[in-house]
Amino acid sequence: MKKFLFIILVLSIVILACGATPTEQSGPVSGNTEPVSQALKNDPTATQKPTNIPLPNNSPVPADIINPPTATIKTGLIKPGTHLVGTDIQPGIYWGNAGQGLFNSCYWERMSDLSGSFDAIIANDNAEGQFYLEVKPTDKALKVDCEIYPLSSKPSNGGTFPTIIEPGTYLVGVDIQPGTYKGQAGADIMNSCYWERLSNVAGDIDGIIANENATGQFYVAISASDFAFNTGCPLEWISE
Repeated sequence: MKKFLFIILVLSIVILACGATPTEQSGPVSGNTEPVSQALKNDPTATQKPTNIPLPNNSPVPADIINPPTATIKTGLIKPGTHLVGTDIQPGIYWGNAGQGLFNSCYWERMSDLSGSFDAIIANDNAEGQFYLEVKPTDKALKVDCEIYPLSSKPSNGGTFPTIIEPGTYLVGVDIQPGTYKGQAGADIMNSCYWERLSNVAGDIDGIIANENATGQFYVAISASDFAFNTGCPLEWISE
């Protein structure tokens, strides 16, 4: 009797085991071909890894590197150095003040390129006293050893012209009046007084209307049509 009950109990356990519902597996089910990302999309509670995080090598380039700030062209004081025309400085007429004598002069040169060769020098001068120089739009650069200023910044003389002018360069009708000037130089070429009437202040030979290394007492007539006048010694205005 006991053996019969034991057999019935075993059969009941087997039947219950065969009819049991399989438990859910926590891991992926074998044979499931659904992509993991799709499964995540179907689960509203799932958190997906952001896909729009820029990688370091895809970081946006700062705007100031893509479009660097445009250099400001100097419009006031120009300091000693080399300046590119149209980039650092504007073309036009500049003025400055230097000392007297070669060692106190201001050297400047207009250049066609930056090679440093002699052929690159368009015009140059060791300017003394008050001086002017014209930078042209076709110049590559200007080299200057002293401070210069744009012509527009030069103070006006109020329409009063001096009767005695010191060594330097003067604009006719602006700094000095036209007329006849008298000078006194030494007796030989070594002590002469160089002067020149100018049609421009670019420093090239084409701008010279007339010139001389005057010795002893001399006179020079400056015309109202002259653009400028340069003298290496003091002169006195004596008449129109």
